[in-house]
This record gives sequence, structure tokens and C-alpha cells, in this order.
Amino acid sequence: MRKIEDIMAVVESLAPPQLAADWDNPGLLLGDMTADCRRVMVALDLTCPVLEQAAAHDCQLILTHHPFIFTGQKRVLAGGYEGDLIMALARQGIAAAAAHTNWDNAQDGINWALAETLGLQNITPILDPNYTATEILLLAGQLPKPLLGQALLNLVCQKLDLPVVRAAGCQPNKIYHKLAVVGGAGLDLWPQAQAAGCDALLSADGKHHIGLQAAHNGFTVIDGTHFATEIIGIKRLGAKLAKALPDLEVLYAEVGDSWQFYSCS
Repeated sequence: MRKIEDIMAVVESLAPPQLAADWDNPGLLLGDMTADCRRVMVALDLTCPVLEQAAAHDCQLILTHHPFIFTGQKRVLAGGYEGDLIMALARQGIAAAAAHTNWDNAQDGINWALAETLGLQNITPILDPNYTATEILLLAGQLPKPLLGQALLNLVCQKLDLPVVRAAGCQPNKIYHKLAVVGGAGLDLWPQAQAAGCDALLSADGKHHIGLQAAHNGFTVIDGTHFATEIIGIKRLGAKLAKALPDLEVLYAEVGDSWQFYSCS
């Protein structure tokens, strides 16, 4: 039977820890490396519904993209996000691990999954002269064919399974050829994308002033939501883990984005 350390060895071979940002906290967050592991649940985030599903399916490990513990915990108390999860994991005997910016930056990781999902061609990293491996990797590629602004937004909605998408600086009559992508919160990287000759940047968590600045400079930023731009990548990690360890059962949490779109009247 596999040990948790066997699973983590594969995860870290795919998402090397040295690729993680300095502020990040990937790896095994709670549990025993020497414990047996027959079944893993993969999710973008560790939440109570994910934990309940893992327990119901007798999983010994939950592997997420986002670490549920980012900073030092002086107390572990009921009634808070980290405290409730730590106590529940301990009660259930389930370990928790994360592959975050190390998977963002890895070859074939989150950002490559996003670029390939959009059908981009000739995908290349956008690196500034002072780039270090622990910075978030920005990728650029040619669209499958030139698209008008609205058609580009339609493509994003279709490929990311979104009902709507928000954007700043989108020009309906402009023809778009080259798109930059970065999973999660990366819309502040639009200057690098524009400097690399891209017509637009797809990422998430766009702030008001980022949209103003990009539009003023004739550049398009598209917010594809944090969840939609990253869920495809963490599922890819699960698939690679299952392929590397055929005797390990890998399940995927059935949860959606905590941020939902609502129609109002």
C-alpha cells in the first residue's frame, strides 16, 4: 500500500517546491508522511464540503491547489476557517497537502493547462530580464484564428464554462491575434503582456484600477474568475498523479465556485 510520502514525492516531482513563491506554503500541511494512503481527493480549495466528501469516500489525503494554512497559527480554535478544518481533519484522520505556486510555475502546470484549454498555439513564457523561477509564470500564445473582441469573450466563456465574463478595454471591432494567460490573480501583469506583443490578458481577480490603466493604454484584460482559470489545472495534476501511481485511487471533489453569478430584477 502507498504511503503519503509516496504521493508527495510524485507531486513534488511534478511541482518542484523550489518553484514556489517565497510567501507560499505548499507541501504536506497536516498529517503523517508514513501513514497509509489508498485514496486521494483533489480540489481547488479545502472546504467543509470537500472534507465531508473525502470522509464519505474514505480518502486518506486531500490534495488542493490553494494551501488552507498560509501563515503561522498561534491557536487552533473552533469557529474559524483554519481551526475548524484542522480539528475536523484530525478527527477524521485525513491528511492535507497543497501544490500552489510551484504548480502554477511548473512545466505543464496550471498556466499551461489554461493556455492549452484556450487552444493557444506556439505557447511561450513571457519573462522579463530579471525573472526568477519563483515569480508567477505568464504565458502567451497565438489564438487558433484571429478573433473580434466579442468572439474572444465568447471563446473564453465557452472554454471555461462561464455564463458571463467581465473585461476592461475590450474593443468589439478590434481583431485579436495573441493572448496572454495566467491562472488565478494575475491581471496586474498586463504591462508585461502588452510589452510582449499580446492583444489581451486572461486571468482573474481584476481590481478597478487595473481595468482603468489597461483600457487607457489600449489593452484588454479579461477576468475569467479565479476558480475557472485554475480548476482545469488542478484536475490535470490529479490525472498525472493517477497515471504515475496506478494503484492509487484519485477522486475529484464535486464543488463549484464559491463566487456565483446572480441575475437581478
